Parts: sequence; structure tokens; C-alpha cells
Amino acid sequence: MIGIMLLNGQPPKKVDLPQNSFVVCCDASYNWAKPLGIKIDLLVGDFDSLGYVPTDCKTIKYPVEKNETDGEIALKLLKDNGCDKVFVYGAFGKRMDHFLGNLALLGLGKQMGVDVVLMGDDEKISLGCGYVKFVPQKKGNISLVPYGDYVHIINSKGLEYPLEDLVLTKTDTRGISNLSFADEVEFFVKEGQVLILETWRPE
Repeated sequence: MIGIMLLNGQPPKKVDLPQNSFVVCCDASYNWAKPLGIKIDLLVGDFDSLGYVPTDCKTIKYPVEKNETDGEIALKLLKDNGCDKVFVYGAFGKRMDHFLGNLALLGLGKQMGVDVVLMGDDEKISLGCGYVKFVPQKKGNISLVPYGDYVHIINSKGLEYPLEDLVLTKTDTRGISNLSFADEVEFFVKEGQVLILETWRPE
């Protein structure tokens, strides 16, 4: 099942809702989700940002003093509701510490067996390990950043600058701003994990 997580970062212009997807809204993201007409299956959080607890959807209220972010709580709830792929909206912008915490959701998702993708209006971030294959956005940049100390990538296809036996460390910038020239991009991550950042350029 597809899960949708809504966070209180920069509001997106739109949210793609696959049929039968399960939507978990976190705290003040309710403020931008309702005007977009999104049907919320579950609203969670401590509601310190929103300032009140809405009564028009199912809610779970958590104490303000807790050891997990609303995003981590939402991801676990999505997993419990049978979601194995989660698209996260509102993950970018506003507080940088929250954004870094949202990046941590990618690794947590892998540990839980859930594929997590952070979605923006003109960008998205996913996490790759092992054999990676995806359909790139046309006219877009693809940047690869180690998720950890280093990543070892071999045998790429579909990229303008091939990744052949390439080791990137957390102090390297070589993986920034590659380009795709094919309908599909694929490569093999021999060791480590890699953040895949896709940014599409204006027409």
C-alpha cells in the first residue's frame, strides 16, 4: 500500500494521491492540507504548532515532551497500516534541523522495510542501496550524496557522467549535478547507501 505523510515544512503546490493510499497528516500541516482538499485518514502530533486538535478527522495526540518527531511517529503508523512505500510532502523548507530529521526518515524506512521518498514541487530525495533503478525526471539534474561515511557505486547506465567503480566520501562533491540521457537510470551500490536527489529544471 502507498502511504502519504504530510509535514509542516514548505507547503507543496499539489499532492499526488494514488488510489487507496493512506494519508497521515502531522500537526500544523493540517493548515495546508485542508485547503488542498486532501482526505486525511489520521492526524497525529502534539499539536503545539497547530494550537488545537481538529475534530473533523481521526486524531492521535502525543505529549509535547517525547523522544520522537511527529514524522517518525507517522512513519511507524504508516508501516503499521500496511504501507511499504511512503511519499512525504512538506519535508523541505523552514527549520533546517527538521529537514535533517526528515532525511533520517529515509534510513529509518529502509530499516523498517519501507521505501520513503521526500517530495517537493521541483525535487525529490530517495535513498538507494544495492541495485537501484528509476525513471528520471526529464530535463533534470541527478545528484548522489553518501548517506554515511562513504558509498561505493559501480556499473551505472543512463547517466551522462558514468559511475564506474566510484567511491564517494562524505567530504566529496563529485556526485553533484549529474544528468540523465535515458528513460531509465540504473546503477549498483556495492557498499553503503546513497541519497539520490533529483531536481528538475524549468522548461
